[in-house]
Amino acid sequence: MTTATQVDIKLNKGAQDGFVRSEAPFPAFMGGQGSGKTAGGVIKCWMYTIDNPGSRGVWTEPVAAMFQESCLPTLRTFFGEYEGAFWQEAGKGGPNHRIEFSNGCVWMLKAAETPERLVGFEVAWALMNEAGSTEHGSQEQAYLNLVGRLRQKGFRHWLGVATTPSGRNWLWKEWVESPTAKETGHVLFPGSTFENEENLPDGYIERMSKAYVPGTPMYRERVLGEFVQMSGLVVPGFTDKMIDPWPDELFTHKIAGVDFGSQSPTTIIEAATNSSRHIWLREWLYKRECDDETFVKACRDAMDDGVTVFVCDPSGKDRIEWMCRQGIPAFKAESNKIERRVKAWTSPIAEGRLTVDRDSGFLIRELTGLVWADRRGRDMETDKFSQNSPDHAFDGGAYALMSLELVAPRGYKLPELVINV
Repeated sequence: MTTATQVDIKLNKGAQDGFVRSEAPFPAFMGGQGSGKTAGGVIKCWMYTIDNPGSRGVWTEPVAAMFQESCLPTLRTFFGEYEGAFWQEAGKGGPNHRIEFSNGCVWMLKAAETPERLVGFEVAWALMNEAGSTEHGSQEQAYLNLVGRLRQKGFRHWLGVATTPSGRNWLWKEWVESPTAKETGHVLFPGSTFENEENLPDGYIERMSKAYVPGTPMYRERVLGEFVQMSGLVVPGFTDKMIDPWPDELFTHKIAGVDFGSQSPTTIIEAATNSSRHIWLREWLYKRECDDETFVKACRDAMDDGVTVFVCDPSGKDRIEWMCRQGIPAFKAESNKIERRVKAWTSPIAEGRLTVDRDSGFLIRELTGLVWADRRGRDMETDKFSQNSPDHAFDGGAYALMSLELVAPRGYKLPELVINV
């Protein structure tokens, strides 16, 4: 039985169109956030699937959870009407997660976080979505393993990448810096968020501009889709005008962020927002080699002053559970990725709705002095903060700010956390 799969799709001029139509063995769409990279990847794989019955491919995401957040929603947006008739998801939640097609094609869905599992199969193509993400380290080994999987007989082989650039890492070396990039078929299609403007929500690009500030390295990377090496101050927009005495006013939400330390300082930073969404931040704790008694007292003092929850460094799972056993409502932050932490600060700063308590000396020192690490030769694969710039209060504040972005309207009840001991 033949199923008609004619879909009217208008590709964005520029990077997306070039990437989708390319027959190079290693095409890469590297663009700003929201530039249509995942959409381009899905359309490219779909077109190949229609033209090559019986072919097998593998789609990777940095972590397995992202298939339900990125690949599958995009597939359903463009081709959802054919689900069940021409294609179906199978093996969800297991090691053989895949998409099966009625013409004999298969898309294997694999997480790049476990490159050791990207072996033992033969495919015609591979697509690495968000290959620049360092959620669980560099994806270079996943890439190298996938190159060796491109050997299904009878088909044109290719490995594509769709990602936002992230420093001058292995992607830069393979697609830009390598003197043999052209002869090996590593073709780069750079694109900006502006190329996808008509498909984005109203105000999206304006918000991105406020968050990343035109002219800065972060803006060039996250919006323009350029390869940059971060340098200089991490939050150049923070000035003395954003420092004032803590106000005597009614806040709608009060959340604290926690960055755990042993030899390095442990920090507790409160972020409080009022009805106009202005955010105030202050220190409750900044102490090197902090003992448990001091830490618990600082948490209690903050709770007595209205702090409702403590949002913590996700890597401190054991400490979070310990806090809950002490009766301190603690949860892990949504992410500790460096770009997410930076954006948590730069967005409200750019919007002019952030103030730091003038008595929070450590936090002020970090905001005005935190700088990016210099790249020396080839020893730095990802952007990092300088080792000579403390970032403990910065991180604690970032975790609190992330949660304020997600906080619900007044009357919201925090979820109950139960720890079995």
